Amino acid sequence: MLQTMHDMEHQKSLFKQAADWGLPFGIYLSVMASGFIFSDKHIAISAFALAMVLVIPFLIYRWLKKRYNAEGGKSSFSNLWMMGILIFMGGSLIASGVSYAVIEFLRPNYFYEQAQHLITQYEQAPEQFAGNMEEVISLLRLVIEKHAAPRSVELALTGFWACSFAGSLLSALIAALIKLTGKPHND
Repeated sequence: MLQTMHDMEHQKSLFKQAADWGLPFGIYLSVMASGFIFSDKHIAISAFALAMVLVIPFLIYRWLKKRYNAEGGKSSFSNLWMMGILIFMGGSLIASGVSYAVIEFLRPNYFYEQAQHLITQYEQAPEQFAGNMEEVISLLRLVIEKHAAPRSVELALTGFWACSFAGSLLSALIAALIKLTGKPHND
């Protein structure tokens, strides 16, 4: 029975398998993104969201290694990398939809609140900021004054592209690690 399930998993196409793993990853990323959106409300939420970021490489490694093992160690680097990219893109798509809804309906002033918080922090202790922050602070003041913050959909799509890009890089590293160190074994 175990061998039959193993064979069925091996027979799944790369795209089907990535979609199957992209859904729970999307839920995971949605919880993490929501944690970051509400991180200013309580320090524990911020710590939890940061801890979730640290778990991501281990999740991706586990899934890519599982695919590698299912294919008897014959997976190419490019297939493993593509699997990781597809998992990240699917998960990021789900998370960007959830992030949009959270920002649009639960935190409609999110960008302005964050900008005002940064301005206040800078005014209280400018020495804690590196570089030439005066330009950034004046730009944030201008955005607040002109009501020119990015829309919720723009923030969500920025998150989608950033997560997809970072996920592509991380997937390449993990795929290379698996190919360099991996000998297949049956789970």
